[in-house]
Amino acid sequence: MLAATTMATTHPSSCPSSQPSAPEPRLTLEGRLEDLAEVWPWIEALARHYSIPARTEYAIHLCLEEALSNVVRHGYTEQANQSIVIECASSGAKEMVFTIEDQAPPFDPLAYRHAGDGPALASIAELEPGGQGIRLMRKFADRVSWERLPNGNRLTLAFSIAS
Repeated sequence: MLAATTMATTHPSSCPSSQPSAPEPRLTLEGRLEDLAEVWPWIEALARHYSIPARTEYAIHLCLEEALSNVVRHGYTEQANQSIVIECASSGAKEMVFTIEDQAPPFDPLAYRHAGDGPALASIAELEPGGQGIRLMRKFADRVSWERLPNGNRLTLAFSIAS
């Protein structure tokens, strides 16, 4: 019995790897608000793997959470449980690029104007609830682009990770 246990624990497929495996570059969500809980651990794994600074990791999380919740709450209002695909690509040690694709009606966030897009506020009391997500994405991402797809939208957010 001891030999079988030893043999099982030394089998190559059961040995832990000395190198952590790279996180999957793609995350697919079902388009429900509760599925957004999967985003944070994915970003944490990417941050560890690519040595993303904590400040940039926070910016990535903030922007993705905002973009994804907008798709679910506003884009999929009449299309329950449609998927959202997020892909991550690294351009070496300089930049992380996240691409979000959905099947929601076309919506160009870069053309969207809200009272929050105007001049800086004098105080927090002037801040109106809602409509701040696009402003946050523009502030925290280094590049934001949008493309209409035949059946949806593609939002690209790029973040500098160079030290």
